[in-house]
Amino acid sequence: MQEELQEKRTLPQALKTLTAVIIGFLALAALYVFYQAGQVLFPPNTYETALLATVEDTVDAQGVLLFSESYVAGDGTLGYLVDDGERVSAGTAVAEVYSDASQAGLRQQLTQINDQIELLQKSQNTTSAQLETLRKDRSAALYNLMDSLDRSNYEDTADQKESYLLAQNKLWIVTGEVANFSDQIASLVQQASNVQAQLGNPTQITAPQTGYFIRSSSSGRLNAGMEDILALNAVDLKAYLDSSPEIALDGCAGKIVSGFTWYYAGICTAKQGEKLLGSDGKPLKAPVQIRFPGQVETPLKAKVTEVTLDEESGLARFVLSCETINGDVLRLNKADAQIIIGESTGLRIRASAVHYLKDDGSEAEGQGENYIPGVYVKYGNLARFCKIDPVDADHPQVTDGDYLIVLPSGTAGSVSQVRLYDEIIVSGQNLYDGKLL
Repeated sequence: MQEELQEKRTLPQALKTLTAVIIGFLALAALYVFYQAGQVLFPPNTYETALLATVEDTVDAQGVLLFSESYVAGDGTLGYLVDDGERVSAGTAVAEVYSDASQAGLRQQLTQINDQIELLQKSQNTTSAQLETLRKDRSAALYNLMDSLDRSNYEDTADQKESYLLAQNKLWIVTGEVANFSDQIASLVQQASNVQAQLGNPTQITAPQTGYFIRSSSSGRLNAGMEDILALNAVDLKAYLDSSPEIALDGCAGKIVSGFTWYYAGICTAKQGEKLLGSDGKPLKAPVQIRFPGQVETPLKAKVTEVTLDEESGLARFVLSCETINGDVLRLNKADAQIIIGESTGLRIRASAVHYLKDDGSEAEGQGENYIPGVYVKYGNLARFCKIDPVDADHPQVTDGDYLIVLPSGTAGSVSQVRLYDEIIVSGQNLYDGKLL
């Protein structure tokens, strides 16, 4: 009997507990739903810090490099005696013709031996120097070598390796670990003599004129002359570039580029082509820079000599002249380029964060002639509207993807109120000047 009474008391208690659990669960679910609805209906403000950035004003183009060039006759199994881009005089031996591959291997072996001799001679012809300076030189050379390997810049690796070995050898001489390299040099000289005897005297190919030499294996040529290409209008130049105009240097040992000036004949959109014109509608007088992404990354100083806008086709044709020559440039024929007009430094602010206020303080839906552009900035727990410069002749719009480059507060000739490290409100609901955040 007592057990039955105990069961009757326990059952209501269990029901009460279960009910409380269910109610608690439903309350939590309701809170979660309300929270998610609040996030959708009233999303929280998001912020980005205003940081300085430098953005280049560029023109993307495609075109061809035009050199004053002549071709060096010669074919067969060739061994080169000068590097690409090396300036040679008329009559200089630039290559050799080998009877077979083994003879080419002997020339390569002889070159390596002579390089070793030259390195050791430089190493022991050193003057007394500070030990710490030599150690720094060795460390710097080692870091440069590792950097070249890391960037897979194998052409530069050989030079960096030589610099490191030279620094190490000098350190050995100064510290007395090695008296000199006379024995090693004498042995290498004997080896060079033996290899030279096996090599004989291969037929040499000489430069027909003074200029910069480029190997046939390193470059090609255009299938049209400079004058013909420069005579093309924008539409015809575009068609020429699309026709795969570069062909191999068959039957040639290489080419010689004479003079110091070369040209880049290119096309771009008519809109971008306007950047190459000054306020007078003539080609820019100020110098520009040109680089070839993925091939010649270092910008080269150039001058705009011609610009023609073709509004009907939406293209612009232009010609640049440049007097900077190196092996990397001389290898190019047809190449995409970036023309750097200038660069702008300012605060990087997301374009979507910009608001436009009317004279009465109300917000406009978009940009207007009399609307005040600006952004909302978090000042303590308040939102403050800070002006930025309107887009005009004195303040052209500079973009970086989805961002604007805005002059910071205090810049001469600017009305901008945005400061470095300001917390910009990128998105928010019902923003106004003085709103409590």
